[in-house]
Amino acid sequence: MPSDLEVRLVAAARALLDEAGADAVTIREAARRCGVSHGAPRRHFPSLTLLLARLAGDVADELGVVLVAVAAEPRAMAEAYVGYAVAHPHAFDLMTRHDLVAGSGFGLRAHTLPLLDAWVAACRAHLPGDELDAVARWAGVHGVATLAARTALDVPGVSAASLLDRLLR
Repeated sequence: MPSDLEVRLVAAARALLDEAGADAVTIREAARRCGVSHGAPRRHFPSLTLLLARLAGDVADELGVVLVAVAAEPRAMAEAYVGYAVAHPHAFDLMTRHDLVAGSGFGLRAHTLPLLDAWVAACRAHLPGDELDAVARWAGVHGVATLAARTALDVPGVSAASLLDRLLR
């Protein structure tokens, strides 16, 4: 069970993440926002890498709840995935930055692989192809989500919806 301070530190770090991205998250600033000394978080987060990993895991879990809520249908899951990315671009970006959290010991993949597993199961139940086809579709949906989150889909005649249509045939 996390302590009150740990919960507050994660909330402060999430606010920093949502405001300005992973580069803005620091243990010192999270501590300041919680009204504690800059050394107080060390018991909970001895490194920034661990704090970022915890945030990324929380984001993956949050996205998992969103995806479960739309049932196991690929189109609804893809739309929810893109919608989450657009609504939470910095959090979405951090969730897939395994390079930023490598060596933390947190086990981010334990939080992200269930998302992929749910996607593969939905694709295999509703679309032609095997597991590799499902993963390839996920890669495409992730690309659409990333472009949409970064507002880079400003191309005449192209929208996230039209790209999802093409990917999910």
